[in-house]
Amino acid sequence: MASIQDGRALRQQNIYDLNRIKLINTAVDVINEIGDIKEVTLTQIAKEAGVSPATAYNHFPERMEDVYSAIVHDKMDVAANMGATLADDSLSVIEKLKQIPVTYAENLISLGYTGKVLIIQMFNLVNTDKWLNQDPVQAITALLSTSDQYKDRADEIAVTIATSFRGAMFEYALNIGDQEIFNRYTDDFFLKTSENLVENILKQY
Repeated sequence: MASIQDGRALRQQNIYDLNRIKLINTAVDVINEIGDIKEVTLTQIAKEAGVSPATAYNHFPERMEDVYSAIVHDKMDVAANMGATLADDSLSVIEKLKQIPVTYAENLISLGYTGKVLIIQMFNLVNTDKWLNQDPVQAITALLSTSDQYKDRADEIAVTIATSFRGAMFEYALNIGDQEIFNRYTDDFFLKTSENLVENILKQY
């Protein structure tokens, strides 16, 4: 009897997980297609994903806020994405460090319009404890602490790198509408800024 119940529970969990992935991926598609977050609803996402609204609300009870959070955790987990890079002994500390903002930028750019939406939603998601539970300053400080050249100012440099990247990130998000003054903040501009960010900051130290 127990094995039957365990099998049912496993099937239910698999269905739950598959529906969640389907909803997250569909949410990105719908947000990108509509191009205006004020027009996107969880009911629309559920319809496009082929699941019932009740199922969608079960996954995301706070509606779009929970959808944004789920996208962040599923698509923006840079720590998980960088595991192999950080463990690669053939790379120098600085090479690993340079890859952190680049990986963040690449992830955001790959999401299209949705990436900019996540940046705009970041303040609210952090405030409600629904952003990633990762502090880039800690990760950067840990890397710099292994460098003889930078270890004495590791925390200071880490804060500068993190702050500078957030500035570049928010500039990128400004290019979300039709205002010409923000047109310069393209995908290429954001990626290039991220690629050069660490090197430009380390020159000051």
